[in-house]
Amino acid sequence: MYMNKKLFVVVFLCTLFSFEAFSQQMPIGYWRSHLPYHNAVSAATDEVTIFAASSESFYTFNAAENETTVYSKAEGMSDVGISYVAYDATTDYTIIAYQNGNIDLFKDETFFNIPDIKLRAVSPKRINHIFTDDGMAYLSTSFGIVVLNLDKRETKETYSFLENSQTLEVREFGADFKWFYAVTTEGIYRASKNHPNLQAFSAWEKIVANNYLFSLVNIGDTIYVSDTNKVYSLRNDTLSEVFKTSYTVANLEGNRSELIINEYRPQSYSGMTYLLNTATGVVTDSFYVMGKANNTVVLSDGSYWVADAYNGLGKRSGSSLEFKNPGGPSTSGSFDILAYNNEVWVAHGGYDENWTYLYNPHGISHYKDGKWKLYNRQTVDVFRDKDITDFIALAKDPSEGTLWGASYRGGLIAIKTDGTIEHYKENAPFTEVHFLDFTSYRSSGLAFDNSGNLWITNFGGARELAVRTRDGAGYKFAGGGRSASAAYVLVDDNNIKWYILPAGVDGIAAYDDNYTPENPADDRFAKISASQHELNSFVNCIAKDKNNAIWIGTNDGIGVINCSPDQVFAGQCEIRKPIVQYDQFAGYLFQNERVRTLAVDGANRKWIGTTNGVWLVSPDGEKIVYRFTAENSPLPSNDVRKIAVDPITGDVYIGTGAGLVSYRSTATEGGESNESVVTFPNPVPSGYSGTIAIRGLVENADVRITDISGQLVYRTKALGGQAVWNGLDYTGRRPQSGVYLIFATNKDGSQTHVGKMVFME
Repeated sequence: MYMNKKLFVVVFLCTLFSFEAFSQQMPIGYWRSHLPYHNAVSAATDEVTIFAASSESFYTFNAAENETTVYSKAEGMSDVGISYVAYDATTDYTIIAYQNGNIDLFKDETFFNIPDIKLRAVSPKRINHIFTDDGMAYLSTSFGIVVLNLDKRETKETYSFLENSQTLEVREFGADFKWFYAVTTEGIYRASKNHPNLQAFSAWEKIVANNYLFSLVNIGDTIYVSDTNKVYSLRNDTLSEVFKTSYTVANLEGNRSELIINEYRPQSYSGMTYLLNTATGVVTDSFYVMGKANNTVVLSDGSYWVADAYNGLGKRSGSSLEFKNPGGPSTSGSFDILAYNNEVWVAHGGYDENWTYLYNPHGISHYKDGKWKLYNRQTVDVFRDKDITDFIALAKDPSEGTLWGASYRGGLIAIKTDGTIEHYKENAPFTEVHFLDFTSYRSSGLAFDNSGNLWITNFGGARELAVRTRDGAGYKFAGGGRSASAAYVLVDDNNIKWYILPAGVDGIAAYDDNYTPENPADDRFAKISASQHELNSFVNCIAKDKNNAIWIGTNDGIGVINCSPDQVFAGQCEIRKPIVQYDQFAGYLFQNERVRTLAVDGANRKWIGTTNGVWLVSPDGEKIVYRFTAENSPLPSNDVRKIAVDPITGDVYIGTGAGLVSYRSTATEGGESNESVVTFPNPVPSGYSGTIAIRGLVENADVRITDISGQLVYRTKALGGQAVWNGLDYTGRRPQSGVYLIFATNKDGSQTHVGKMVFME
């Protein structure tokens, strides 16, 4: 035992650097959310910690510690799309209401789900407001009041309000010392808090007939309510005006003897928050809100915090707000993603079913070294050009590092490594105006070839394909496709440019410039019809795998092109439809599925995104490895728009309509040598049951793990540049504590590696 401990110390010191370098990496199978935080929909507080939510995310901010913690489905939340949050001091629960009626209770870093409203056979099931009182949460919904017993984590009862045989929507709910009050679409109802049967509609009395009221708060013995532009006190069943604005009253909040009035000015997308002393009826203070205040909360130190619909969580600082948001992309949509070695670029844009731009202003988001930087009209002067919207494609110059973004309305943006930004539209020889929309430069695809030339598709241009050469020159090509349709582009191993012919034009195109973009006389063009090969004519995406095969995603499954250039341009190329075995039934790969995105990982496996989630299939497409959906994983939505794989880390970035997530997968890009092999975790802790990863290997290396005497414990083949092991030997048992050897070699034995790992007791 003494010798084992001594050997462990030696091995641990030898591997310390590698372990520390890898310790920041996430384990295999780990999910992480990358969500926006600039559209705060609601906030609540225990007067020290703020519980805040955007429509896609939930996070806490401890003001005393200046500490932010973010949460998502990866951390245990049950859903996405938050509508309201509230806090109950009696039970210390935070109540999170989702737009679909689902409910989570949050306490001690743990989420508890109450799906009762979500599962009800009613529609709509909107939750407008949450009021807490003595361990109960009263949810104002589109069909009445739902009461939750927070301590028991269950639904207690429902109060329904009927008028003319119609169920009334409840906008807000509140109470004073004696009465409950419900603000409905037909006025205010009241019932005694001590009534034995509040579920009976007869227990409720209508005291105010006014269908314009919507917000209610109690301060002392007075109830305050508001309509569109006025605030009233309610005494003796009578409304008395206490405040009036020329704009809109967004909502009311109460703070001891102070009424907080959040005003919104739609014309300027801004507002004011007023503090009214309820004893004197006088506004004693106010401050400017850059956007729209959905909630205002007050901490024990007297600070005011606003959930701003456009700018996030802001703390009052003088006469305005200072924002304290977690880092994240500018919005939830991810139309294109570039990922390499923990650096991520995200394009926020899109188009509708008719390939018409959407005026999406959110630009491009960049993640590096743990921080997000946003490029949009709020942060960068160049992006304030009204035409620079709807970014749908990205490419990074492999030698200079310049990031190129294709705006599906405003041409091209180049973000250089020194921070300067250039805009190319009518001033560039490689952009093309739309043949019907004469102010629109619909750049729709970007890819670099091996010579460092940037290839561009121009949707609706008279010449749909263009190139910007390494020296900055530009050339355009009318390949033979239809000018109203060309999108996306990739360059294969033979320098052939492939792009899709969308909007129902049918299929894909291939273009060969013969390595002479300046000389079109020696070029070749081919169009491959999807429908002629029994594929759906609506092609959505293409990808090149490690065997130089072209994979095609359509509205009705997948096809594969694996032809020589001569076959392609001679019109002799067939599209193969892979057959996959699934649930004991064999059929064409993703038949009847709308395939929206394809990505290839380091093991040549295919990640496939559809409107029904994500699949990982084997290199030949004939076996399903994983399937992820919003129901069985932290995936925020089954509507998958884009998938990209980081070849160095193995992270798979999945962009959905409800947000971006990443999944640490098992495959990485293989290298040409075993120079930087790292094992994680190493040492393997006692009781560890996760996956052990050996990264940095030559492609598809043979990996053997033996004990110190040479007895084989496990053997596998690397997935690209990474081998994975579940930590069990061939008998299904965890190896004994001690040192184990790792032997890795390529096929011809020219690249070998010997390493060590330690299993702890």
